[in-house]
Amino acid sequence: MDLARIFGLPAALLVIAVIANRLSRWTRVPDIIVLLLIGVGLGPILHWVNPSNFSVVIRILGMLALILILFEGGLELRLKETIRYSPGGILLAVVSYGCTVGLIACIARVLLHMTWMDCSLLGAVLGSTSAAVVLPAIQQIDAPEAIKITLTLEASLGEIIAVLTVGTLIGLDGSEPIFQGLITGFGHHVLIDVVLGVAAGVAWSRVWPQFASQQFSNALNLGMVLGVFAVGRFAGGSGLLAELVFGLTLANMPRTPHMTRQGARMMAFHSELTFLVRSFFFVLLGIMAQFVSRAYVVPILGILVALVLARYVAVRATRWSIRDIVPADAELLFLMMPRGLITAVLALQVLATRGQTFFFLPAMAFTVVLFTNIFVVVAAVTAKKAVAEVVSEGISSPIDIKIEPAQSGVPETSV
Repeated sequence: MDLARIFGLPAALLVIAVIANRLSRWTRVPDIIVLLLIGVGLGPILHWVNPSNFSVVIRILGMLALILILFEGGLELRLKETIRYSPGGILLAVVSYGCTVGLIACIARVLLHMTWMDCSLLGAVLGSTSAAVVLPAIQQIDAPEAIKITLTLEASLGEIIAVLTVGTLIGLDGSEPIFQGLITGFGHHVLIDVVLGVAAGVAWSRVWPQFASQQFSNALNLGMVLGVFAVGRFAGGSGLLAELVFGLTLANMPRTPHMTRQGARMMAFHSELTFLVRSFFFVLLGIMAQFVSRAYVVPILGILVALVLARYVAVRATRWSIRDIVPADAELLFLMMPRGLITAVLALQVLATRGQTFFFLPAMAFTVVLFTNIFVVVAAVTAKKAVAEVVSEGISSPIDIKIEPAQSGVPETSV
């Protein structure tokens, strides 16, 4: 490939990614779908790019995007609101993920005749919603603050739960019961990540202001973010939960970075870097896309039905725990179940460790990502119509004008 194509192709992709992101505000189509379709056109359809050249890069790029997204998500959470809505968000994340894993495992057992361990692993890969899709989408959807915070917590925690679950299941040797192994692995990972995230957040909140106004301070902060993940992995944790806790702690310390000009520059830097990495990842994912063969049409249809059913059950079962929502908000909670970056990353990880047993998983993951993102489009359109109806009712309602006497004797008019 000559230099013109090497630099021209990324240039064109970045321009298209920005345009797709801007158009998503009007079309209500998530930019992830546009990026995936571009990749499919370059790879499987036109064969302009060889997918085998990116098999290693895409896993690294996906994990990097996930690290940046979780850190940025932690920075945007305020502790008071997080505590208020955390019971509902945590419960929704756990119940939704648990129901999805259970239903997919049962379907895989019946239709794919896999072992229960492999069935559980398949459900663990496909069970979590994607913060890479949810966080940008809810910023463009007219939704109550309670729904936005709940969905942010659910997607962020759901991805972490998925990473911990898949990592634990892969590490089991088969002699230990699945449930016992999950409890032990979860406790170990969570303890390490929470302690590391809090400690790093407290320490960095005191050190970072000394460098914030200097040149290359954002690069230094990025090094700290990557270092937290590396230390978490080295210590035996997942590293991802540590990133979320690190961002949350850093943003809510007394001298919070988001309240300063340097803090705003830091968040802008991470936001643009996240967009860059995320855009290339989804294009590469489309380039490497595989389509489900005829032998797996019935199983994938069963899995898609299980995803919808599990989401419906989870929302109905946990709605009571989510504060400050009305019945109409439950529909938005149901529709916001997109799969994305974490599903693709975990699918590639399982394929690399389990080999031919899961040769069909990348194609299945790609199908699930496309299918579930259609619901995001429906959610955006539904939310827009709901806001339009409220505005219309407010305008058409009669204006109540009442004249009350003021204490000074001058009449006051209140509308």
